[in-house]
Amino acid sequence: MNQKKVHEPPKVTGLSPKEGPPGTKVTIRGENLGINAKDLYGLTICGVNCLLLAEWISPSKITCRTTNCKGMGEVIVTTKSAGEGTCTVKFRGVQFLPNALQECSIWMDESSIFERHLTTIHRPSSPLQGGREDPLGLAVESTSVLSDEELTSMFPMGSSNLAHKNFEPVWFLIENHSSTSFDDLKKGLVHVQKQSSSLKTEGPQTFIKSNLGTFMNCQDILAGFANNLSNRERHSRRWKPRSNTEVWINTLQTPDDLSAIHDSLVRHEPLGVPLPDVAEEGEEGEEETPRGYTLEKLEESLIQCNENAQRIFKSVLHRKDRADSTRNALNVLNRFKFLFHLPITIERNIKKGDYEVVINDYERARQLFADTEVTAFKKVYEEVEKRIVDLRVQLKNKLMELPSTLDDQKKLIRYLVELEAPGDPAWECIVNQQHWLLKLLQKCKDDHLQMDQQNNPEPTSVTLRAKVHHSRNRSGSFNQMKFNTADSEGKYSPPQRVLLLEELVDVLQLTLPDFVKLGQSYFSASIVAEAGGKDMNIDRSKEKNFRQMVTEVTVLFANLVRAAFLPDSLIKIRKEERAKYGFWSDTKQDGAAGAWLPPCVRSVRSVLGSMAALDVPSSALDHVHSLVADLRVHCMETLFIEAKEDIRGLHTRETWVLQMDDHGGITSLPMLFESMVVDVVQHLQEVVSIAKAGERDIFSDYDVQRKTVTLTSDILKAFAGCLEQLAFMGETEADTHRLRLSEAQMRIPVSLFQSSEDSLPSMEQCLVIVLSNCNHVSQFVIPNLVEQFKKQGYPCMLEMERNAQEAYIELDEKIFEAYCEQKTDPLVGALEPGMYAGHFDWGDCPKPTGVRPYIKEAVMCSVGIHAEVHAIAPAFMPRVMARVLEAISDEMARLMGCIVEFSQNGALHARLELAAMEEALTAYRNAGTSDSFKEALDSVPVLAREESKRLYNEHLIQFRNEMRFQLSCFTTDSMDSDAYY
Repeated sequence: MNQKKVHEPPKVTGLSPKEGPPGTKVTIRGENLGINAKDLYGLTICGVNCLLLAEWISPSKITCRTTNCKGMGEVIVTTKSAGEGTCTVKFRGVQFLPNALQECSIWMDESSIFERHLTTIHRPSSPLQGGREDPLGLAVESTSVLSDEELTSMFPMGSSNLAHKNFEPVWFLIENHSSTSFDDLKKGLVHVQKQSSSLKTEGPQTFIKSNLGTFMNCQDILAGFANNLSNRERHSRRWKPRSNTEVWINTLQTPDDLSAIHDSLVRHEPLGVPLPDVAEEGEEGEEETPRGYTLEKLEESLIQCNENAQRIFKSVLHRKDRADSTRNALNVLNRFKFLFHLPITIERNIKKGDYEVVINDYERARQLFADTEVTAFKKVYEEVEKRIVDLRVQLKNKLMELPSTLDDQKKLIRYLVELEAPGDPAWECIVNQQHWLLKLLQKCKDDHLQMDQQNNPEPTSVTLRAKVHHSRNRSGSFNQMKFNTADSEGKYSPPQRVLLLEELVDVLQLTLPDFVKLGQSYFSASIVAEAGGKDMNIDRSKEKNFRQMVTEVTVLFANLVRAAFLPDSLIKIRKEERAKYGFWSDTKQDGAAGAWLPPCVRSVRSVLGSMAALDVPSSALDHVHSLVADLRVHCMETLFIEAKEDIRGLHTRETWVLQMDDHGGITSLPMLFESMVVDVVQHLQEVVSIAKAGERDIFSDYDVQRKTVTLTSDILKAFAGCLEQLAFMGETEADTHRLRLSEAQMRIPVSLFQSSEDSLPSMEQCLVIVLSNCNHVSQFVIPNLVEQFKKQGYPCMLEMERNAQEAYIELDEKIFEAYCEQKTDPLVGALEPGMYAGHFDWGDCPKPTGVRPYIKEAVMCSVGIHAEVHAIAPAFMPRVMARVLEAISDEMARLMGCIVEFSQNGALHARLELAAMEEALTAYRNAGTSDSFKEALDSVPVLAREESKRLYNEHLIQFRNEMRFQLSCFTTDSMDSDAYY
């Protein structure tokens, strides 16, 4: 088969635009940018992988959006067919820090913007505070002295953005104040210092200024209260306690006075009613009043006033309490509306599929209210927990639904881990997927086996593969179906076992990568870590179980394929387990099943390549390696056997149309034979000769070597059987052949080979044609085919060639003997009757008048044989004519030896006829014929008289002259006979 075309590496020659911030759509132009979209393997811009945002347009154009690309860098395109490419242009990624209201196509670190606000109390700020006001209070210059590239090279790790954590003041000054004078810069420094000092004292001063009136009122109340207490202490000594206090209290019994004193005390104002004077201590004639007496009376009065006020304002205060309670309840609802609205919010988000929002809200509620003692909060939180439990069950059921993409499975597992679902969701998903995969492979086998038993060409299980195919279509990991069953009806429809293999391969390639990647992600703890979620508890003891699960899948796949194509390889397993893989009909009933085997080998090899890329356990790879090796041997054996049977049937395609060249004439069969063998060898090149990475050389096995020698020898010797069947075709077969060739006319002169009514050569002509074909195959075709086998690495070619040549040499001798027998028997049989025609007597005969007719008739028959062989295969003339001369000479020696008595005329007749015959065929003499003629001459008396010698010479010259035209075909023959034995 043709070698795989070598592709040039990709080369990027143009970009549009050549710079831009993250999210810029870049058009990439160049050469060899991939055969198709699947061939595009990698795309990096400034060292950042942008393959997910790339769109393949043509082999010379790709569009892509940039991500977080920084600085100058190359655009490198990598393809599966040609590898990593080169770049002749560069792209510059512009870095910027957006504000809180500016959209951005990538994730930005906003800790420098929001960190201060998250840890401090929010206060009103000026609308211009967050603007681009210059911190020095100077005018910002519109142009910069240095370019962005120069500034980036000077400060590789810095930034001119004030909000950036790597802020570089020198860069800021060069970019915004490169032309500002030194005096202005000093003024800017003073401006910054003033702003800094004002920020330090702004808080206390502002608070005092805004509450100055309150401070003054407090001061007045405290001063008035102090004065009243001083006056009370001063007058308490001069007043008599009993009469003065009673009089003062009585003066306070009016409602107006009570209200006045109550309001004054509540508002911390001076009392509106004068306090009673207290007699001074030591005044004459009076008893000293105790110090706390006045205060006790004051307390009683105040309590009594309060009770009266309560009676008066009871309804008002009750309404006020209810209003306060309602207001407090509304405040609580408004303050904790997140919790109270959370149950309905969770239900709404679950219906929309926003599980991440649900998880975030639940995590927030759990942190705030998980340990609350408030009854209302507990009740609402219990409702939230009920909905979360239902969500866990829903996500668990959805996780167990298959088929599903790997990304969806990882999301569901992460959701369950975030929700702290019981058990191990990831491992349960892995086990469930393995069981589902095993059932899927068994379902494929059952469907196709049932259709094979029913001889139904319409596979119903295509819907199963299409279902899996559709489930993977979203993630981009799928393969096209190898055989379209809608187009597979008729003579060349693939067998069910082939359709089974293709479906098994499709299912395995679509599901096994996700299964293995899920397991690898589980044991690497990257399922949740990739999204920055919680840590998972990984059970490392299950890693061995996972490897065993992967091996079970590959073993089932390999054994299902073996049961369909290599049933003999499953003889050693138990009957119960063997029945699980199914029993298929004989593969010989599939007709041309061998033509489907090379694609089957390629399909299994694709599975092996996919598994090797997934880094699956070596035990799983070993089973697939063994399957590939056995399939390769089976494919070679099947194709060689089918080719051998086709070659044996080539005799039905013989048209007997000769194609002449320098070596003679042959029919189309040798070329058909050679083309069939070459086609089989080329068809098997990828399967047998080319071993993929990790595969063993099948010819390294001794048993495979011996089988290969037998198969190759048989396929080369099969054409010998075809030629033998043509050479010795019976009369019935010949009649059938004539009917089939009624429309095909031989391109050979009719006068030499057949009548105009017959389109099939005679038996003798067929023998010569077959003999020529046999010689051509032995000398040219077999060496060419052996060379083809050597190029493909087949072993023991010398032994194979020797076996094939022996078969063709044996066939050549058999056909040659048959042809010579059919040609020489009539010729030799006519010599004796012709010799004694007319009652010829060697002892009493007249003088010869010339060479007798039977000699001329024998020469004419030899000329006919010569013409027949020369017209088809001139190379065989020396060999055939030598055999003819040998038969004639032996017969002449026998006949001469049987004569009892020769007269002088009889001796002259005998010697003249022997000389004429020997001279006519002298070009084909050999040691045997010379001895035979010598033996014949020894039986004839020597010519003693001069008259007899004169007549001998005259009649011999006369024979030469008369037969000059006939003898010319012998004398002009210059073919070298040695090369054709």
